[in-house]
Amino acid sequence: MINFRIIHRFYLVGVLVLLLAASSLEAQEAMSLEKAISLGLENNFKIKVGEQNIRIASNNNTWARTGRTPTVDLNGVFSNTMINDNNEASFLNGAFYNGSLGASLDGRWTVFNGGRFQIAKKQLEQLVGQQEVLQSAESHNLIREIVQRYYEVLFQKERLEVLTEVHKLSQYRLQYEQTKQEFGASNSYNLIQFQSAILTDSTNLVNQRVQIEIAKRNLYNVLDLSGFPNYNFLDRLSVEPEQINSEKLKETLSEENYTLKSLMVIQELDQLNSELESVSGKPTISLSGTLGFSEGLFKFFKENPATGEQFKANFNNRLNLGVNANLNWNLYDGGVRKQNQQNAKIQEEISELNFLEATAELNNQLDILLTNYQLQLDLLKLTDDQIALAKRNMEMTDDLFKAGRVTSLDYRTIQNQYLNAAFNKVNAIYNLIITKSEIDWLTGRFVE
Repeated sequence: MINFRIIHRFYLVGVLVLLLAASSLEAQEAMSLEKAISLGLENNFKIKVGEQNIRIASNNNTWARTGRTPTVDLNGVFSNTMINDNNEASFLNGAFYNGSLGASLDGRWTVFNGGRFQIAKKQLEQLVGQQEVLQSAESHNLIREIVQRYYEVLFQKERLEVLTEVHKLSQYRLQYEQTKQEFGASNSYNLIQFQSAILTDSTNLVNQRVQIEIAKRNLYNVLDLSGFPNYNFLDRLSVEPEQINSEKLKETLSEENYTLKSLMVIQELDQLNSELESVSGKPTISLSGTLGFSEGLFKFFKENPATGEQFKANFNNRLNLGVNANLNWNLYDGGVRKQNQQNAKIQEEISELNFLEATAELNNQLDILLTNYQLQLDLLKLTDDQIALAKRNMEMTDDLFKAGRVTSLDYRTIQNQYLNAAFNKVNAIYNLIITKSEIDWLTGRFVE
């Protein structure tokens, strides 16, 4: 006779467990890919350092750094001298004091230097651009790592789902076998085989949970998260196959790849250096001026032979004003300037060759990735057929096993085939996502 009171109690307990599980999930903060990227960009120390480097380069980007603006110095002097001269032949024979207090303003201004100011200013602007490119490249690299670490967590979770499904099948087969044994339709050997399968599946589950935790820690390290956060990853591992236009991607690579952008900045800096060397032989015209005032005191500690009185202290002052113009033109330096110009041109050619080499290598990498992406798309389609066949095989094997025409070992073999097929599909999805992330990174599309 069915005890409805007991059933009611079990129902209430089940509802309570579900409510507690739901509240636990709500307490966990959800982690999405967008949130992971936001946290990573906000916490990363290299990006913070890069921002400060941009500030330094921007602060240096002034005409004053090129030497174009005039400079003015304020100089002050306070001197004291006490002398006791016992030389009879000296005009001032005896003790005397000489002191002065003065100040001056000295100014210098380079009026013309053959266009070096303008070239130097362009170099400073390029250095700002170089720091901005390095900063963007650092963010770009970080986003790629976050994307791959995030999907690694989802990948390990999907593998856990597969193992959990296989474990449930093993439990179901064990329960079925135990029921058969109660009616004398099975033996201890078959029962031991299914118990062994459950132990193996349980061990695999524990090991897979460890892999999930490792994947999470790897992601948290990339995000620079301290402590032991317990985020809930709600996304499922999935992919939307894309038809990729290789020619368009190569155009995007040539414009947006950060390796090429960095090399382009270096190439432009070398071009400016060549321009700077080409005008190094032009004359320089500069102006300088000074305005000074000083007050002096002289005291001779001796009596005036004419009056018999001590000499009085003598105060004096001086005002000086000067303006000068200077022309400097190095007509011959033994050929050093010409050598520097030749070296600058050679370095410019080297930079261009480095850019062309990197362009060729990156295009080759893109071709390889695009080929891999298409092959992995084909592989993903095959895994769908493989897993469908494995499911059908398991259903047929289950019927044959119940009819006593298949042993427990044969059933386990078919079960492992299904496990491998499911793993192959998860692996195919994950590999496709990682390959796509490498394509996006290579073509500079993460910023978008």
